[in-house]
Amino acid sequence: MANIKGKKQKDVLRELDLGGKIRELRQKRGMTLKDISERTGFSTALLSQIENNIVSPPISTLWKIAQALDVKLTYFFQTTPLEQQDYFVVRKGQGKPVFRQESRFAINYFSLGYGKEGRKMDPFLIEFSGKEEEMEPLGHEGEEFIYVLKGKLELTYGDKVIILEEGDSIYYDSRVSHKAEAPPGTVLLAVLYRGDKREAE
Repeated sequence: MANIKGKKQKDVLRELDLGGKIRELRQKRGMTLKDISERTGFSTALLSQIENNIVSPPISTLWKIAQALDVKLTYFFQTTPLEQQDYFVVRKGQGKPVFRQESRFAINYFSLGYGKEGRKMDPFLIEFSGKEEEMEPLGHEGEEFIYVLKGKLELTYGDKVIILEEGDSIYYDSRVSHKAEAPPGTVLLAVLYRGDKREAE
């Protein structure tokens, strides 16, 4: 598996330049920060911090921004064009690393579908590596599937708290507010689906 544990958060953010990609696409769409704020419910101040790579958004926040800009989540992680084909293989250890933060935990995301054009699902291998700032549960369009490969997951789903252990899985409606918490060392396979909206131009 690709390893980013030795990198500092600022270094990873600089390499990904998520904020720059969000700003570039927003401007290409002819939209203002206020427009995105109205579509996502996030403050313009927070959106500005994200665009300037000051804040690393949790994946649920990034997903809402992607929806507001009418692109798939992993549009922001694509760095080079890939040959169009009906399938895309990711060998062991070759998942594309994407550093994110969510809930009270630092989380490493490895995209497993970044090279498949026109996909309707976004599969990730997720590693919980340490505690971070707590965030509120968020809902967004789509559906999610999670399988616990290692460790233990606490999923807050609406007003329920669901405990999943190694070998357990869950499939749920992402529109219900939710957040995932787990001790360091927990590893998940997660598949996110947000519908069939078009890709970015």
